[in-house]
Amino acid sequence: MPNLTSVEKEFSNLTKKRGFLSSSIDKDIADSWKRCISTGLDPLKKPKRMILSSKELDELKEKNEYIRRLINPELELLYSQIAGTNFMVAYSDSTGSVMDTIYDKTCLKTDVGKIVIPGSIWREEIGGTNGLGQVVTLNKDSIVSGKEHFFESHGKLSCFASPILNHEGKTIGIIDASTDVHSREQHTLALVKLATKSIETKLFINQFKDELILSFHPRQEYLSTNSVGLLAINGDGFVVGSNSNARIMLHGLAPLKNENFNNIFTTSFSSIANELLQNKILKISDHLGSSVFIIKSQNFKKKVSKETGIKTYACNNCKGSKFKEERCVLIKSAFIETGNISAASRKLGVSRTTIYKHLK
Repeated sequence: MPNLTSVEKEFSNLTKKRGFLSSSIDKDIADSWKRCISTGLDPLKKPKRMILSSKELDELKEKNEYIRRLINPELELLYSQIAGTNFMVAYSDSTGSVMDTIYDKTCLKTDVGKIVIPGSIWREEIGGTNGLGQVVTLNKDSIVSGKEHFFESHGKLSCFASPILNHEGKTIGIIDASTDVHSREQHTLALVKLATKSIETKLFINQFKDELILSFHPRQEYLSTNSVGLLAINGDGFVVGSNSNARIMLHGLAPLKNENFNNIFTTSFSSIANELLQNKILKISDHLGSSVFIIKSQNFKKKVSKETGIKTYACNNCKGSKFKEERCVLIKSAFIETGNISAASRKLGVSRTTIYKHLK
């Protein structure tokens, strides 16, 4: 394995040969080249292709069947959105093993169509510097274009890849678009990122379908887009899940997981819960002073009081309507937590008669 001095020397020679200045080459690309050199890869040789057997590929697809059902429609939409020819879109697992692909008609005859195939593995130590490999290593969006690829044989390719993150920020898959056309790079990556955000949103809603999911954004008109922050709130007003957008927008506040809503926002959860259940758009501020618009994104089915451990269900009069069930559950839970009709009335901002009607 090359020592540090020889790695730097080989890196310098490679940048000159490719027409790059060592000082101007993208840092992520430079670091990747150095790692490839350190592991003994030769940029002038063809990479050793590693492809899963049919049995291994079938097992991998079966293992990821749930997420593939959500991803494949997004792949088809992404394919229809990318203009041009000689391109393809692909889905791989978090290790860079490709499972599903869609090709342009002319793509199968090109280098892209011949090497980015189901079962192919694109980890950096195998495929050198490439889009999928960069996401595996760095856990973030990546563009690797033309001569930025470590292997010279990949010099005609452009790769655009983005990670699919779960509610814990862990990469659980990768969406990639590859082409031999060197144009519209930022446009293509933006479309790939939109696809991954859409998948993340669907995964989040399915994961927390039994909780109250809130959408929020600093701009009200963005509440119906995939750029919203998502918080899954349990019956006691604690955050049990957040998406990547939420973690970015609320960065600098208390850790979101298992945090009380009241420790994140200056408006208490109990004071707005009833309005949220009525699908009202509210404007609230976090404890750093930033304002956001917030609205209910998903229904929840039941609440469990943290203090009593009692599951609260809707009364018979409210069954059959999701909204009525949720409101009834909210009212009953407020009574259980306060132990007093007047206190529950003040907490929710509803009349004592309303509280009594649901308890009766």
